[in-house]
Amino acid sequence: MSENAKTITFVAVGLCAIVLGLVTAPSSAEVDETSLNGEVLTKAFNNSEAAKRLRIVRFDEDTATLREFEVAEQNGLWSIPSKDNYPADAAKQMGEAAASLMDRKIMQVASKNAGDHAQYGVIDPLSPKLEPGQSGVGTRVTMSDAQNKPLVDWIVGKPVKGAEGQRYVREAGRDVVYVIEIDPAKLSTSFEDWIEKDLLKLNAWDMQQVEVKDYSAEMGLVRGPQGQPTIGVAWDPRSDLTLAYSDADAKWSPTKLRKYEPKQGKEGEYVEFKLADDEELNSESLNALKTALDDLKIVDVKRKPQGLSNDLKAGADFTNNPEAFRDLMSKGFAAMASPEGGDAKDVISSNGEIIATMKNGAEYVLRFGNLTGSSGQDEDAKAEKSAEEPGDAVGKDKKADKDSVHRYLFVMARLNKDAVKRPELVTLPELPPAKTDAPATDAAAIPPAKEGETAPEAKDAPAEAEKNGETAKDEDAAKEKEASDAAKTENGEEQKDAAAAKQEAEPDKEMEKVIAERKRLEQENQRKLDEYEAQLKKGEQAVKDLNLRFGDWYFVVPDDVFQKVRLSSDKVIKKKEAKAEGDAASKGAAAPPTGIPGLPSIPGATK
Repeated sequence: MSENAKTITFVAVGLCAIVLGLVTAPSSAEVDETSLNGEVLTKAFNNSEAAKRLRIVRFDEDTATLREFEVAEQNGLWSIPSKDNYPADAAKQMGEAAASLMDRKIMQVASKNAGDHAQYGVIDPLSPKLEPGQSGVGTRVTMSDAQNKPLVDWIVGKPVKGAEGQRYVREAGRDVVYVIEIDPAKLSTSFEDWIEKDLLKLNAWDMQQVEVKDYSAEMGLVRGPQGQPTIGVAWDPRSDLTLAYSDADAKWSPTKLRKYEPKQGKEGEYVEFKLADDEELNSESLNALKTALDDLKIVDVKRKPQGLSNDLKAGADFTNNPEAFRDLMSKGFAAMASPEGGDAKDVISSNGEIIATMKNGAEYVLRFGNLTGSSGQDEDAKAEKSAEEPGDAVGKDKKADKDSVHRYLFVMARLNKDAVKRPELVTLPELPPAKTDAPATDAAAIPPAKEGETAPEAKDAPAEAEKNGETAKDEDAAKEKEASDAAKTENGEEQKDAAAAKQEAEPDKEMEKVIAERKRLEQENQRKLDEYEAQLKKGEQAVKDLNLRFGDWYFVVPDDVFQKVRLSSDKVIKKKEAKAEGDAASKGAAAPPTGIPGLPSIPGATK
């Protein structure tokens, strides 16, 4: 080949290389694709109620592992599949998340080239080619309908510099990178954002009693008599204090105080005691306990081992399962006898327990276990920490409190019917005696004649009046007396008849009054009984609902709340405060003199 031919060949190859380079070169963020600007990226997604599942996946660069969060509605109930289907309170949150993805307009086309994906942080975390230390990996956000058909399937990348609220995104399976406005806070992967955080759902004013069981226990696996693994426990029981709260006067009072007294060479026992004259209950600590229980929030959950029932009893299958034993012990709990004896399969805790009793008879039993990771989510702790790196993708917006500490909690509910005050019923008044006939009158009875006398009708006729002495005047007087006696007799009979009629009428009115009062009191007593029964039913339903929530889970709660709830006896009982010096001085001061200054004392007066 001649030199000219070689030169032409080299030039042609160079031109081809230049053209190929121009075609394959990465495009910059300023690529002009104005025809797409303003277009809606999610045209098919126009109804937030269609969203029934949200899946967010991110990549842990240090371990080359995936961190996944998912919430979904199934059969009308929301749950979190990524947390063993823990119940979710997600309807509102999902609506907000869906609204944040709908009607997203394309602000700009940043690139059409796959080579730019790392630059914009939109590498798919589900790519099989990822390696430890891989950078530029985005967050995969998939929102689906009831048939699991994707409504949105994006890789969300880095924020756009100088443009607040804008991020780079691309659709899964496509290379083009867009700039859109999106609010990452609406796509939270924080577990507590998707659940009912109020663990106990109690009202502090309904609390009427608290029992503080102050003990600790160190647990470890040991070999049993037949060589099987079992749990050895080193107990440190201290006190068991039952305290009542009255909301009428907002005061605490001791119900039953016991302290553990060890005995040399054998097992100790709990002994009752009373407050000393210079001691009193620490209302400040007890009120803080009551408030802390009201504010107790869930940070995370872990599913309990199979074989544990809602009442914290361990069945035979559980006690023969070494893995379940180890799981329980790793959280700070053990299935064994309590220091007071009893069922050998009771679940105990490493850091004591609290029993809070409500007015409706519902009792919350809280047993506190070991500390757990700072995020409250052991396997996600590192991912939560990496979420604070600048430029990270969606789902990492919540700042983890690196200084916070959390603790495992085993909780159950039970009904204590004796805690519901029985109503005091009013005794009904006795009915008056039944009406009887009035006694016969004796007004017309003739008194019997005395011995030796002649009956009035048998008496001798009056002696013949003196012939010249009886006058017409005497005859008239006798007639007037006879008429007067007859009138008196008639009036007396009328008065007695009226008295008898009144006596017959009065018992009827008294009976009616007593019957009416009895009816009123019976209704009042029935109202009290109905309220009592309604209170019991309310407590029974509350216990049932609570155990449906509690039954399958360990809960993770903030340790600072635990510190307020788990009180030792020295925090429950305190020394009475010394009285002010002024008061003491006034009590010891001498009485003022009774005399007048400058004059001699009055004899007999107190000096």
